[in-house]
Parts: sequence; C-alpha cells; structure tokens
Amino acid sequence: MTHTDMDDPPAPLERGGKANARREKVVQAARNLFAEQGFHATGMAAISQASGVLVGQIYRDFANKEAIVAAIVERDLDEYLREGELHETCACDDPAAVRAWIARFVACSDIPDRRLIAEIMAEAARNVRVADIFRAVDARLSGRLVEAFHILAPAADARRIDCVAETIMVLSGGIFHHRLGNDGAIDDAVLERLLNITANEIDALVASST
Repeated sequence: MTHTDMDDPPAPLERGGKANARREKVVQAARNLFAEQGFHATGMAAISQASGVLVGQIYRDFANKEAIVAAIVERDLDEYLREGELHETCACDDPAAVRAWIARFVACSDIPDRRLIAEIMAEAARNVRVADIFRAVDARLSGRLVEAFHILAPAADARRIDCVAETIMVLSGGIFHHRLGNDGAIDDAVLERLLNITANEIDALVASST
C-alpha cells in the first residue's frame, strides 16, 4: 500500500496560531460590546459569551479589560497610520508622497469605528490605565510626524521639527474630535483652510532647512 500526501491528515494549527485566533475572537467581541454597551457595562463574562472563549482563556491572553482596549487601539492605529506606506515613501525619498501622507493624517477622514473610539476616549478621562494607552498613542503619532519631517527637512533644527509636529498634532486632534462629534463630517472649505495651515508650516520648516 502506497502512502501519498493526500493520505496525510491536515497539520494541526500551531499553538501560536490557535492563540492568535482566540485573541481575534475576543478583540472583535469586545469591540462590538464596548461600542454598543460602553466600557463599564461590559464585563469579561459578556465578552466570553459573545466570543465563545472561556473567561479563564481570556485571562491567559489579556490581563484585564484595559489590555483588550490596548489591543483594539493598537490595531486601529496600525490601520490608520499606514506606517508601511510612510516607510516606503521615505525609502524612495519622495517628498510629495510624504506630504500626501501628512495631509491624510491631518484630515482624519478614515477614522475607524467612531462610536468605539468615542467610548474609549471617554473612559480615558476616568481610567488611568486607558489614559496611559492614549498617551502612548500620542507619542507614536508624534514620532511618525517627526520621522516624516526629517525626510522633508533633514537640516532643520530638531526643536523646530518637534514644535511643528506638536502644532500639527493639536490641529489634527481638533479635526479628529470634530469628526467624532459630527458623524465624521467637516465642511470642505474649513478642511481646506486647515490643510493649508499645515502646508504652510511644512513649507516654512523646509525653507529653514535650506
């Protein structure tokens, strides 16, 4: 009797793959529940029921609800920043593409799951651990802007780069909050003026580098 590859049973999912699949179920269930019921009204038992993952198994992957929030925010931030796109444009030394990335960052036109983000931000005002998550997010966002500015204005003063990055962070934060409170909408003319402010700041930074 000959043995063929087709006779082999499918390889079992690796332990890491099982853990990732379990974490994915938990994160998706928590995302829906946090948006629908709020952070405080959602317990681990509800997340367990919605995800089909036992409470004990959830605690194997997440120390607490805040750890689940961190996983949600990290994923959304990865999608929002598109850091791979920035790294590619930086590697190609393409100033126009870097400027386009910054403009998209400032415009905040593709905020993922506004209801959920609003709920988590409200929780940050009363929960130190969630607030720490958002401080880490701000630091990462600012770091990506500084990276982009070093490409556009490599000889600019480091303090000036930090100041422009902070200015744009504040501007972008205002747009972000406006979109959260207005179902994602912002007047096109207003957005254009705000993007022009950003472009002028970048132009002045680049000019200081020459």
